[in-house]
Amino acid sequence: MTVFRGILMTWPGRVFAVALVGLIAGGAVFVSRANAPAAKTELRTQPVTKGSVIQSVAVSGSVAAMNQTKMTFRTTGKIAEIYVSVGQQVTAGQPLAKLDTTDLDAALAQAQANLVTAQNNYNRTASTTSDAQKSLNQARQQAAQDLATAQAALNKLTNNYTAAKNNSNSVMGAAYADLQTYQAAINTIYSQLDAATGVQLQSGSDFRSAMNALYGGLTPITNARSFASTLLFPAISEYQRSRDDVGVAINQFDTAIAAGSDTSGQSATFTTALTGYNLTVSRLNGAIDTTNAPLSQVASAVTSAQAFLNSSTSRYNSFYDELRGDLSALLTAVTTEQQLASNTKTKLTQAGTYLGTVNDAIGGSLVTAMQNVTTTAQRGQQSIDSAQTSLNSKPYDIASSQASVDNAATAVETAQTNLQNAVVTAPSAGVVASIASQVGETAANPFMVLANTTSLVLHGTIGESDVAKVKLGLVDPVATIQSGVPVYGIDVTIDLPNAQVKPGMTGTATVIIASRQGVLTVPNLAIRTTNGRRYLQVLKDGEAVDTDVVFGIANDTTTEVVSGVAEGDLVVLPAARATATARPGAGGGGFTQGGGGGAPVIIGR
Repeated sequence: MTVFRGILMTWPGRVFAVALVGLIAGGAVFVSRANAPAAKTELRTQPVTKGSVIQSVAVSGSVAAMNQTKMTFRTTGKIAEIYVSVGQQVTAGQPLAKLDTTDLDAALAQAQANLVTAQNNYNRTASTTSDAQKSLNQARQQAAQDLATAQAALNKLTNNYTAAKNNSNSVMGAAYADLQTYQAAINTIYSQLDAATGVQLQSGSDFRSAMNALYGGLTPITNARSFASTLLFPAISEYQRSRDDVGVAINQFDTAIAAGSDTSGQSATFTTALTGYNLTVSRLNGAIDTTNAPLSQVASAVTSAQAFLNSSTSRYNSFYDELRGDLSALLTAVTTEQQLASNTKTKLTQAGTYLGTVNDAIGGSLVTAMQNVTTTAQRGQQSIDSAQTSLNSKPYDIASSQASVDNAATAVETAQTNLQNAVVTAPSAGVVASIASQVGETAANPFMVLANTTSLVLHGTIGESDVAKVKLGLVDPVATIQSGVPVYGIDVTIDLPNAQVKPGMTGTATVIIASRQGVLTVPNLAIRTTNGRRYLQVLKDGEAVDTDVVFGIANDTTTEVVSGVAEGDLVVLPAARATATARPGAGGGGFTQGGGGGAPVIIGR
């Protein structure tokens, strides 16, 4: 006889057995030993005691492996090696079989090469990102430098233009003022010379010679005075008009520049005004030269007259002092006039030079410089935008390259996994139940079956009287008919099986339904039932007294008492009945029941 004890555990369709008894082909026979005392006429009693009450259900059936594992390769291929045989015991993690890995090795090598290529491409892309940033920085720097150069050129040209405008206007104004002074001084010199020639002094050769010399200057000064009136004055008036025309043309150009308008019309206007101005200046210079030429003769006449008055014979004659002073003032006036004419012509030349600078600016250089600034800014911005676009694309390029690396890495992992999956290992300990494929054949699906012998299950049935004791879900929901009797299927897991227990054996398991420890108990024989009322008779003062109690769980021999009696109370048992004895050799075995209600003995054969 072999007895297996286990622990109760439950889940849908499964329970653990407390005891698997008598695992032999013939089943088990329950026999109780009759320990009842001999019948007495007096009342039989038994004290209420504390103990344990275990409520259980017996399940009979056959033992089987808990489960079977169908082994398959996770990749297809031909079997290269099989390491086990049918019936062999294997352990968890033990290799079972291996596929031919030639193609898998090649796939892994190719995947690894692809990963190296993808990583190199990523590294190049990452390095170009740095280059793109440098290109953007250089584009910005170059654009700023070119724009600064163009702006500096424009600023210089603008400054030169502004200075030339101001200087030309200032010099032209000074020249015009000098011309006014020059023209007025001609009349002054004429008056001074005329006054000098009208001086009446004592006679003398030097005096007469001096007068004669002064008379020689009257005609030249008269001519100069005439030229100033007929030539110089009209030329000055024309010069002023030309000067005004130039100023108006400059103002118009400046207005167009400030408004950002087309300056071609203003440039043409200024060119015309400047041409007219230059012709006017040319005539003015001629008028100045013509007017100024006779002054040399006047200066010569005054100088000769001074020489006579300062001769050795007349130099000490004080009567000539006033005249000498007049002649000296006259000579200074003539010299000053001549110098003024020269200075005026110089100013006219300077004004022409300044206007030439203005003409260059208005004629196109200023506008060109301004356009160059705009063009340079646009060109620089285009360069920056291009570099920025290239840089902006780098995150996408890097992401794309990284995706390629990730895909290649995944391909390597897949190839490695496929290679690892070429070897199948046992997921748990068990026995090789069958092998469907041989070496050289394409692996079947499944190619091997493992029986899990580390955990056994008893497939059994229980009767309809015990179904109510088992929780719903632990048994089949629908009964089957066996030998005309309805039974319900149930699986009992054997959690601590003995090594001698093998799948295919039969046996009976006792399933614990409920258990109470340290509770008040009475034998089932003591419980009485009258008209559906369940109660006890308690011995009090030698008499059996009916006592209502609250019962708890019960098994075949003992019932829990929740309330109504106390430990040590004597409960009355029914009177003993005659004992039946089985004849030896009558077959099977015997069953004897006495009044004692002792615990059953489970016997297996």
